[in-house]
Amino acid sequence: MKQFKIFVLLFTMLSVALSSCKEEILKPLYGSKGAPKPISNASVQNIAGGAIISYTLPDDANLLYVKAEYERQGKIVVSKSSFYKKSILVEGLGDTNPREVKLYAVGNGEEASTPIQVTINPLAPPIYDVMNSLGIRESFGGMNVKFNNHESTGERPYNIVIGVVVWDDRLGEWKDVDAYYTGLAEGSFSIRGLQAKEQKFGFFVKDTWNNKTDTLQKTLTPIYEEELKAPDDARKKFPIPQNKPLPIDGSPILEPGNLSSWAFGAMFDGVIGNNGFHSNERNPLPAWFPMDLKKVTRLSRYKIWQRQNPDGGYLYSHGNPHEWEIWGTNTPNDRESWVLLDHRIMVKPSGQPIGILSNDDVEVARQGHEYEFPLDAPPVRYIAWKQIDNWASIQGALGFLHLSEMKIWGQIQ
Repeated sequence: MKQFKIFVLLFTMLSVALSSCKEEILKPLYGSKGAPKPISNASVQNIAGGAIISYTLPDDANLLYVKAEYERQGKIVVSKSSFYKKSILVEGLGDTNPREVKLYAVGNGEEASTPIQVTINPLAPPIYDVMNSLGIRESFGGMNVKFNNHESTGERPYNIVIGVVVWDDRLGEWKDVDAYYTGLAEGSFSIRGLQAKEQKFGFFVKDTWNNKTDTLQKTLTPIYEEELKAPDDARKKFPIPQNKPLPIDGSPILEPGNLSSWAFGAMFDGVIGNNGFHSNERNPLPAWFPMDLKKVTRLSRYKIWQRQNPDGGYLYSHGNPHEWEIWGTNTPNDRESWVLLDHRIMVKPSGQPIGILSNDDVEVARQGHEYEFPLDAPPVRYIAWKQIDNWASIQGALGFLHLSEMKIWGQIQ
């Protein structure tokens, strides 16, 4: 009896194994109902890098969607549009050559109608407008690049890469320097850490479909700068002239009080995240946070990182700075000697309300917000951050500031 049970068990297992080896044949979800009638009355609106093709849908209950077949970079590709719409988008074309597009009505059983054919004459792809918009200038430690990407909208982003290369005389070829990815309609970015010597740089724009412009060549000489280093004991007690007079502009002068675990010097320890400097809360605004750079310096730029945590909390919110000024002097005991060096309002790339973050918002904050001092700013040793308001209390309902990290660059005199 025991042997019989074992035989039955083995037979059952073998049957299951054999049945699982049978080839599965995928069939249309709704079964074959035949091809629907074709679309009609197709008309073309040529656009940058493609076309919008409008048409009349067939009166056919079997219709599921419309598809367009066309050539892109030597391959046949397909665009689809549901039966709720009366147009289809052809996109990603890298030139203005005429193209034939075949349009099919497709039924529930994935069977296609006989095609109708239209000719499109795409306009130049948007990468060329972006390339023509580039504003490139020499800057401290590198260069700054401004761009316009007008085809990119919230409803239909046009994602691009702006590539930067440098010519290597020894190798006789271009070498990668940077690649800036964005879907913003306009913006700017800076490239830093380059040697202060004349070099030949190249710039190009590429899109999602790997369409690419020619390389624009420019000879540039980055301006020399170096990063100012905080003292080794900065986290314990960053040397600040707390008892020195600050500018007289009608605002209260406050000591940079801070929560004990968020010391002022933690803003200069090289650690970025949910840490750094946090002032006491509910101070009246504006509030002043002065510091001693230790050496007279022609300031070139500074970079700040918002307090942030892994899920993006705090970004463009809470005590992260929204509007501020930076003042400087070499004689801190003289109130009249302080001069305004910089005034900024932090811009949220997406423009979305507080609490809503786009990928660009998060990426810009992760990289840090960078600001340049005016080229004619005087060399100074002492600076003071004037906190005007933060993101959670624009116009100063709650008076506090927190920053994860701050870096400062310049030319030491």
